Formats: sequence, structure tokens, C-alpha cells
Amino acid sequence: MASYTLQPNEVLLLKEERVAHGGTFSSFTDELILTSVNLVLVKKGMLGNTKRVLTFPLNQIKVHDRQAQALAGQSSNGSSVLEVYFLSGQEEFRFSSGRKKVLAWVAKVNQAVTGQESSPGAGDTGPALPGAEHVLGALQGTFNVLKGTFGSKPPVGAPVVVAGKCTACGAPISGVSGVVATCGYCGTAQHA
Repeated sequence: MASYTLQPNEVLLLKEERVAHGGTFSSFTDELILTSVNLVLVKKGMLGNTKRVLTFPLNQIKVHDRQAQALAGQSSNGSSVLEVYFLSGQEEFRFSSGRKKVLAWVAKVNQAVTGQESSPGAGDTGPALPGAEHVLGALQGTFNVLKGTFGSKPPVGAPVVVAGKCTACGAPISGVSGVVATCGYCGTAQHA
């Protein structure tokens, strides 16, 4: 942390090395620091030398419903991502250490911004969308209807369509089981 100097009113809350910032192809060489005042990214080169220091003030993080807009997500390549929404835009920090570490960061950022502990599961976007349970319930009912309509077992009392050969000429014939069907070629009437 030699490249970032704390202010007199600032304390270190959390620090993580092996963080990537700046696109899918960026490497895990950066360092992310959470203080009581700022979120600090120390951009490092491949040899560990400091390239530059980016400072994001915590008072610029959006807050909704007493929750800081710092969320755990997942990038397209599967790595865990800390998504932070600022008044002026969004920043993503990819962690090599996994989802549990990102969730700890989400909780700590929320505590630093709002001054209160975050509720369990808050900030975890996970693979589901908000309200997914409600949508899933509606879709489950639809699937049950479709399953009954197109499934292998016909509903009780529903007509069953059967196919076979005409007994007179051998042409293909189809009809409803138990109903007389007429062959389209020779005109012979027979039970399907």
C-alpha cells in the first residue's frame, strides 16, 4: 500500500490483491483497497510496479433502499465480479479469490457507505433476477398445462388419434379410436 497514502481522517477497512479491472482480457495484477472514505484501485504492471492509482469516493456510490449499490456478479468467463454503481457510472472489479470474498466486499462496502450491516443475501445478484420466484411459479403452471396437453399420457376421457392400414387396399388411414373411419383411396369404412 506504499503507493496510496491514507488521509488523517481515513482508516483501512479491507484490502485485496490479485484483482482485475478494465475489461475481460485484463490480468489479475491490481490491488483493491477499501477505506472509510474511498475505494482505491492500485493499477500494477506485470512486474508489480505501480502504474497509477484510481480513487473512487464512497460518497459517490448510489444507495437504494438503505443498500449501497455494490453487487456480487459473475463475468462472462466465470470469475466473480464486484459491481459498484456510482453517480457517474459503473465499475467492475474481477476477483480471482472467488464468490465468498466478493460477498464479503459487498457487505463491507455497504457498511462503509450506509453505516449499517447489510442483510444476508443483499447485493448478491446470483444467477437469478429479482422476482424470479414469482415468474417461476407462473411458468410452472404453464408447463403443467403443456405437459398435460402434449405429454405421453392423454388426459382421461380425451379422444385418442390412431393410425394404421386400410384392411381392403393397405393404404395408410388415421382416425379417432372407437370411431368409424373411411379410407380415402377405396372408400372402405372401418373402425380405427
